[in-house]
Amino acid sequence: MFKRISIYYLLAATVVFALHEEQSAPARMLGMGGVVVATGNGAEAVPFNPAIAADIERYSLTGTYSSRWSLEGFSEYSAGFAFPFDFGNFAANWHERSVADIYGERTMGITFARSIIENLDGGISAKLLMTSATGAETWADPAYDGARYSVAFDIGLLWKSHRNWCIGLSGRNLNEPEMKLLSTSEKGDPAGRQLALGAAWEVAPDFVLAGDLVSEEGSIDKWQPRLGMEIIFFKTLSVRAGARGERLGLGAGIKAKHWAFDAALANHRWLGNIYRFTLTLEY
Repeated sequence: MFKRISIYYLLAATVVFALHEEQSAPARMLGMGGVVVATGNGAEAVPFNPAIAADIERYSLTGTYSSRWSLEGFSEYSAGFAFPFDFGNFAANWHERSVADIYGERTMGITFARSIIENLDGGISAKLLMTSATGAETWADPAYDGARYSVAFDIGLLWKSHRNWCIGLSGRNLNEPEMKLLSTSEKGDPAGRQLALGAAWEVAPDFVLAGDLVSEEGSIDKWQPRLGMEIIFFKTLSVRAGARGERLGLGAGIKAKHWAFDAALANHRWLGNIYRFTLTLEY
C-alpha cells in the first residue's frame, strides 16, 4: 500500500514539473502572470535574469514560500541575499522543491552583475543543481546510488531607456546539464535550456504593463506569452493581475522603507490554486 502511494506521488511530481524546471516566480511576479525578465527589481527576481542584480542598491534578504494545489507532502520555498559593491553586485539564491520522502530538487546559485555600458546591465549566474529520489531508497531500488549533483549557468541582459521602457533577455541552464538518478538508465534527464525575452512599460509612475515571451524548457520551437500589470497606490500599496496561458494570477503587496510583503495566487484548471508569499528586508 505504501509503495503504491509513493509511486503515485512520484508520478505526480514528475508530471507536474520537469527536472529542475523554471524556478517559481516570487509572489509579486506570480500575481502579474509570471512576468519577471524585465520587471523584477529585487533579490527574489535574480534567478530569472541575473542582470537584475546590477540595479540593487541596498543589502537585501528575501524569502518565498509556496503552497501548490494542496498536494500532501509537497513543499517549495526560496531564499535570496543581495549585496552591492562599487565594482558590481553579488547575489546568492537557494530554491527547494520536494515531495516528502519521495523526490527533491535543490538549487544553489551565485550571481555577479554590473553595468556594461550606459543603460545596459549584464549578469551571470553559476548554479549547483542537486537532485535526489529518497523514495527509491525506501523501495530499496539497487539502481539508485544516491543524490546527483550538476553545475549549470545562466546569463542575462537588462536595458533601460529614457522613455520608461525596460527590455530584458535571459538564458537559463545554457549548458543543459544531465542528471541520471538510476544507473540502469541509458541517458540522464536534462535540465532543459530556456530563453526568455521581456519588456516592461511604466505608463505612469504608479502603473506598469509588462510581458514576457518564454521558450519551453529544452526547446526553442515553442514559446509561451505572459502578460501582467501592476497599479501602485501612495507608493506603498500595490495590486496586480496577469495571465500565463490559461493560468490567471492575482496579487497584492505592501512596501515600507526597509521591508516589503507580497502575496499572490494563480489558478490551475485541473490541479487547483497556487498560493505564494514573499517577504523582503532591505537595509
